[in-house]
Amino acid sequence: MLEPLTKFDVARRQLSTAIELFFAGRDAVSVYSLATNAWEIIDVLCAKAGIDSFSFQARENVPEGKDLKRNYINFPYRNFFKHADSDSEKTLAPLPDSQVEGVLFLAVEDYIRLNGRSPVQLQVFQLWYLAKHPEKLDAAVADELIEGCASAFPGLSSLSRDAQLTLGAQVLAHAAEDKELANDPRTERAFA
Repeated sequence: MLEPLTKFDVARRQLSTAIELFFAGRDAVSVYSLATNAWEIIDVLCAKAGIDSFSFQARENVPEGKDLKRNYINFPYRNFFKHADSDSEKTLAPLPDSQVEGVLFLAVEDYIRLNGRSPVQLQVFQLWYLAKHPEKLDAAVADELIEGCASAFPGLSSLSRDAQLTLGAQVLAHAAEDKELANDPRTERAFA
């Protein structure tokens, strides 16, 4: 018999699937849609639990009069992907890779802060993103974390986009088979 779904389960599954599709080089619209759906649930759960989420911290840097969800997550892409009632003939510029990566990272960071553990998909993406963007790390934790990221993803930032995704997919495949990682208390299954 199938277990009932919780909002948390749905967010974990959507985010894990989005990351698998991302590293497989699949459709960015689908990846973004899954990631933003997961982020929205995780964001609400973090707020309800009083978690100092990465999204909460990001909101502190959003210009006055702007809203993280409305102006940066939903507009223009997420709303465009969901609605056609008032703009059925409208077109948009292609979805930037940086937008997809950014929302994936936001959702992953918030998920980990909320739950304290995560599926390997989220762990691998977190390392991949930080290896690609070491400048985004806080100097207080940067050295040790950069070393770990560089070890998992050597030379990532100098690779082509396709090679970056391929390396991410390879590390994810290896991590998915790693019994020690699977048994780590900080690791949970993506799909029940």
